[in-house]
Amino acid sequence: MSKESMERFSRIHRHYDFFNHLFSLGTDIMWRREAAKESIINKDKYEVLDIATGTGDLAIAVAQLSKEMGKKVAITGIDINRDMLSHVSPKAERLGLGNIHAEQGNALKMRFDDASFDVVISAFGLRNFDNLETFSKELRRVMRRGGKFVLMDMAMPFKGARLMKAYFGAMRLVGSTVNRKAYRFLTDSIMHFDRYEMASLLKKSGFKRVRLRNLSGGIAFIISGTR
Repeated sequence: MSKESMERFSRIHRHYDFFNHLFSLGTDIMWRREAAKESIINKDKYEVLDIATGTGDLAIAVAQLSKEMGKKVAITGIDINRDMLSHVSPKAERLGLGNIHAEQGNALKMRFDDASFDVVISAFGLRNFDNLETFSKELRRVMRRGGKFVLMDMAMPFKGARLMKAYFGAMRLVGSTVNRKAYRFLTDSIMHFDRYEMASLLKKSGFKRVRLRNLSGGIAFIISGTR
């Protein structure tokens, strides 16, 4: 992530969750729940890495669901931005979740040993990574053989592109009350992200069973696969 991108998230971190829920009309909560369901594997105890964890909402969704299912899951969340990370522990503590550890880390150069995690997840991070090929290699490196990845993000829907662009205009207008450049970047990155190219890259990187699943008419998607 570039210095400019770092500063962008630092400017909006206090309002990030509120605007996520507002602009998606709460649908982002359902999307994370779907990604959390995808992340559950056939083990009673395992380790999960949440890359670009942000304020920790996906890690929390996984922790809550795994707890409901009686699984013992240790979750490590990394993000390059300390301001975003500052929200993770307080949120987890309020919910009584003691199995989430958050730390600063770069998705393109992670400190973890090879084959450290059974499951690797990420939500809304792909559009912010400077080099998706490098990310794919690092993703594969930290996963254990037979492990699973679940990546969720947003792209342009299949229908209503004109309406969506108008909606993005409204998002930028409202978001400008916090930071105009940040919300312009976020909407522009959605409009230009290619989910099919990302799935193809993951296949070329050696992952197996790569599956692309669209949500809410294609405005969001989940790509999953195994090592």
